[in-house]
Amino acid sequence: AFIYAITSAGVVHAVTQSCSAGNLTDCSCDNSRQGQLTPEGWKWGGCSDNIDYGTWFARTFVDAPERIKYTTTKDIRPLMNLHNNEVGRKIITHQMSQKCRCHGVSGSCAVKTCWKTMPSFREIGEVIKRKYETSIEIAPRSKRKLRRRDKRQRRQAINEDELVFLEDSPNYCRQNRRMGILGTR
Repeated sequence: AFIYAITSAGVVHAVTQSCSAGNLTDCSCDNSRQGQLTPEGWKWGGCSDNIDYGTWFARTFVDAPERIKYTTTKDIRPLMNLHNNEVGRKIITHQMSQKCRCHGVSGSCAVKTCWKTMPSFREIGEVIKRKYETSIEIAPRSKRKLRRRDKRQRRQAINEDELVFLEDSPNYCRQNRRMGILGTR
């Protein structure tokens, strides 16, 4: 769950940063709000991060193998991976913040220009780690939609911002020859 979410978020973050820096020819800053005045009296400007392009690219690139697997096998694992990829992308979108700069004589803030920006990747990683610690185990036999494994909570829907998993991760600190884990001791 963590690996899929962090990988998808990483692609969104890297592509969006490259767009804002002008390093990609297919995209640039998000200029959709530029020049608009708000009721508070400040003007959208600057170079907002183009999160829409980054998200579109990550969805197209990262999800492609899982979409193929899901359409050919109808297994629950690709559906789970697609869900976790989407969680990683949504975390970046929800963590976007507004930055502003004042302009005017001697910093009077006669004109205020604002734009949207992404948080640092460290902040995104911390949010994904917290989600991982509260991730939900899903039922392995479900074919069409993700369901909780715990029968008492099965009717409770899985939120689109919750990470899900099929089986616990192995303990990589302890040696397990059957699984090929050398251990750290």
